[in-house]
Amino acid sequence: MYDLHLHTNNSDGMDSWQAVLQKAEEAKLTQISITDHDNCDAYFQMEEEGAHNFFSGKILTGIELQAYFNGISIEILGYGFDIYKMREHLQGLYLPMDELNQLVLEKTYDKLTSIGITLPADVIENYDSTNHYYSMDYLHAQMRKFPANRAYIPDEESWKKDNIFFRRHIANPNSPFYIREDDVVPPAEKIIDIIHETGGKAVLPHVYQYDENSEMILHGMLDKLDGIECFYPSFTAAQSEYLLELCKKNSLLVTGGSDYHGGKRPNTIGCFKLP
Repeated sequence: MYDLHLHTNNSDGMDSWQAVLQKAEEAKLTQISITDHDNCDAYFQMEEEGAHNFFSGKILTGIELQAYFNGISIEILGYGFDIYKMREHLQGLYLPMDELNQLVLEKTYDKLTSIGITLPADVIENYDSTNHYYSMDYLHAQMRKFPANRAYIPDEESWKKDNIFFRRHIANPNSPFYIREDDVVPPAEKIIDIIHETGGKAVLPHVYQYDENSEMILHGMLDKLDGIECFYPSFTAAQSEYLLELCKKNSLLVTGGSDYHGGKRPNTIGCFKLP
């Protein structure tokens, strides 16, 4: 059993890398990959402490990098890269997390209030990065404190879950909530080049999370990718089958994973068997 999409508290996961490895061992997985957002710090920490003390299977180096494609904020998974080369490339690629969160917080606040959504007057001043890795989930929680704001949100899922609200509205050019991020997020072509220059393979994850933009992203990037994440907890059997056929036709790698974060995300490590 494989799980090639896991997150630790080095990005927005809730568990330490040691806890993630222990859970992977308990799930009897044979190979895993920790794919933290925009950093590969867990692998340097493993070198110091020894991953073999927690997990007996194989570990493939991984990372999930934010990128921009056709006006949409997406992610690209990198696998099998040299962690030292990757760390060099990451220096200066993204804004420092505190600076980025502040910028996104202010942009999103301006957009939401311009539409008519009510937020606390001191919402920006009260943001605490120690409790919210991303300012988006903080602002979404603040928005939900005012039941009248529900009238502005088109669907129930976006009202309940910050990550879905971000995908369907904040990062969707067809939504009135859309916010451009091409000034702070590198283009997809650059991210793929970095993955390749560090000896890795570039894989498109959870493509159907992009809803109406999924097919455009999938087929627009097909000739740039090394693989597609064909197995993902929210995918239907038909969606996985379609992606598998696409990989076969285009000689692309097939991957899959739980996108485990712990905490509020229900996905469990090794929640399905990856062929």
